[in-house]
Amino acid sequence: MFRRLKWLVWKDLLEAMRSQVALLVLVSPLCLAGVLRITEKQGDLTSIPVGVVAPEDSGLIRALSSKYESLVIMRYANSQEGLSHLRSGGPVLLVEVGKDFDKQILAGEEPDVLVWEGDSRPTQVALVREFLRETLRRQAGQKMPARIETPRKGGGTRDMMFLPLVVMAALSAMVVSASNLVEEKEAGTLQQMLLSPAGSTEMWTGKLVVSSALGTLAAMSVVALRGTTLSSLGSALGLTLAASFVFAALGGVVGLLAKGPTAASSWTGFLFFGLFVPVALSETSQTLSRWAKFSPAYPLYDGLQRTVLAQESATTLVAHFGAFLALGAFLTLVGSRLLSRLR
Repeated sequence: MFRRLKWLVWKDLLEAMRSQVALLVLVSPLCLAGVLRITEKQGDLTSIPVGVVAPEDSGLIRALSSKYESLVIMRYANSQEGLSHLRSGGPVLLVEVGKDFDKQILAGEEPDVLVWEGDSRPTQVALVREFLRETLRRQAGQKMPARIETPRKGGGTRDMMFLPLVVMAALSAMVVSASNLVEEKEAGTLQQMLLSPAGSTEMWTGKLVVSSALGTLAAMSVVALRGTTLSSLGSALGLTLAASFVFAALGGVVGLLAKGPTAASSWTGFLFFGLFVPVALSETSQTLSRWAKFSPAYPLYDGLQRTVLAQESATTLVAHFGAFLALGAFLTLVGSRLLSRLR
């Protein structure tokens, strides 16, 4: 029995290893962790604006800014001024310490550090909070000498993985579309469908409906679990629908061009990784943040950041919708031409 079980396990392992997409999904967390480590070591962290309400000679703020060159300190006279800038998208986080903070630390007391979190850049919020904790521990010999309190709980830390998960879910439309088309090519059913009187554009659009719908459903499920306002939910639905169609069209082009399932799996795997990684790490790495703006996934990431997290007006999404419409029209033209050549 154990011998049969061993051969069954070995067979399934070999089949799993043939799927480049599955391999990339398995190694992606390790690759992301490696990129983050390299980014930190090379000092490639993107500039992070941090609001501060503290005395000019505050030792904590000096230590924080000298240790972490990526932090851009923005000083405010009081918390009200800082909070107004925080809500308008200035600093990602506001830190307030009292006038006697340093004296209390030296006296062995536990003063409060008040922290207000912004909503729109959750990864940067989490980084600054960790920088603040490390600075406090270093000042007190690895002991936390103060209480970090959040008077108004923002969504930053809680939403750190929200945007990458939505983008990943929408990108699944590309994998589904490429897989379906290459399987139909291999089975010969695509050639039979091409004999129908339907036009190439009509057939191409119809082929992408299911893939884009599945991608939209997966992405909106993540949005719904997070929770948002009704107006932001409508904007998110429009964005994810447009993005999923673009990703499905991109996967469809790959499926038509690929010479077999293995090639399609490899191409979609590398495309998935190449589109996802720069966007997922755009808040931390300067280099990747520049590349992320050229990714078709970036309008979805930035649009959701502005609407679902920052609760900005939907009118700010015009440029993102325009980019998706232009890219979707171009990929529809390419896919229609490729289908017409197969007739």
